[in-house]
Amino acid sequence: MKTTTRTWPSSLAVQSLVRPSEAGSLGDNAVRVSPELLQPFFAQLTADKDAELALNVHLPFCPSRCLSCDRVAVVAHRDEEIDHYITHLDKELMLIAEAIDGRGGLARVHFGGGSPNHLSELALATVFSHINRHFSITDATRISMELNPRRTSRAQLNFLKGLGVDQLKLEVRDVDAKVQQEIGRIHSLELLEDVISIAHGVNFDSLGMDYLIGLPGQTVESCEQSVAAMVSLSPDWLVCLPFHRRESVFPHQIAVEAQHLPSLADRLAMFNQMQMGFDQAGYEWVGLNVFAKPEHELSVAQRTGSLGLNVLGYGPERSLSVLGVGLGALSELPGLIYQNQANLASWHALVDAGLLSAHSAVVSDESDILRRKVLRGLICRQSLYSSALTPAQEAEWLLPLVDQGFVSKGTSDYRLTELGRSVLPHMWADSSPVYRAL
Repeated sequence: MKTTTRTWPSSLAVQSLVRPSEAGSLGDNAVRVSPELLQPFFAQLTADKDAELALNVHLPFCPSRCLSCDRVAVVAHRDEEIDHYITHLDKELMLIAEAIDGRGGLARVHFGGGSPNHLSELALATVFSHINRHFSITDATRISMELNPRRTSRAQLNFLKGLGVDQLKLEVRDVDAKVQQEIGRIHSLELLEDVISIAHGVNFDSLGMDYLIGLPGQTVESCEQSVAAMVSLSPDWLVCLPFHRRESVFPHQIAVEAQHLPSLADRLAMFNQMQMGFDQAGYEWVGLNVFAKPEHELSVAQRTGSLGLNVLGYGPERSLSVLGVGLGALSELPGLIYQNQANLASWHALVDAGLLSAHSAVVSDESDILRRKVLRGLICRQSLYSSALTPAQEAEWLLPLVDQGFVSKGTSDYRLTELGRSVLPHMWADSSPVYRAL
């Protein structure tokens, strides 16, 4: 979802626009920033004692890079490089904690990658120890982690549960063998069955997985078979995201041949198959592109009106401020979405100098903030009342969606149509966290 940047406070030293070729940039509206830009936003967060906080910890190391990868990742590395990274991660955690004046109680901690579970047990335990030293983790803190299923074992899952991780997301992409071969990310259905079975036995609160639409080699027929296979795995939830080839940002994707990518018509048909397959299996359609079991917290949150959406995805909190630490990590504060430096050497240099590693940002004025709130509310609840909007805001933000058939206008509210729920996931979602941040 894109926002337009209009008036910025004159006291903020905003520098030049970030070039699209700089991997991980936030898009056309991103500006290069210095840590000084963040100060008023951190001050506002510190003053708001009721604001719920989340920590987004980026662990970029990965054993290999598949062609679908659109994350900030580090493949060529040694054990001492990981140790060096964790040492500087500790320092960045300290800098963030100081920036918000010790307001360190966390509602959520999320570990993304890369492949976070590529790290050794000692390395992961050290990261958890660093977080506990600088922030407050309680029994109510929800801790989630993305996992590479090929790097997962029974011992590792037991270890993660012992550390306090209660929610897992398997980075699957697709279960079709041909598609896996095309992108270089191979894991058999039997492997996924074993991982999910073990995870359920360890009693994680939530186990999810992803499915990307638009990968090379995917067809409507292969998607139909993949949906049946994924339903048989019975994850607690699944997020369906569109893949976009961006070789200018992620150079390794130049190996993805454009003629092997499915057309938009095929993508729409695939998403329709996804929706029908999971609906028939008893899942509920949450937001635009998540399918969750009725008892799952996301389904419950949507029914009760508390579902929220931020740079981490959907969650049961209506409003959550996200603080990102680590290489290329994303943060979201009221009025600001920013990303840390995505070059490893530059990230190390900044943190070593005692500076926050913020690199690019999208700054929003009050109108932008309200627009994002309105559209995210529409996504999360499928409807919204028009009484809080001016006629000009309705005309600018909602009536174009009505004209396209994505939204219907009632006497006092707007509602997503079936067409909107089927098409908008391809416009407002993305497999890359950076490009779905807005």
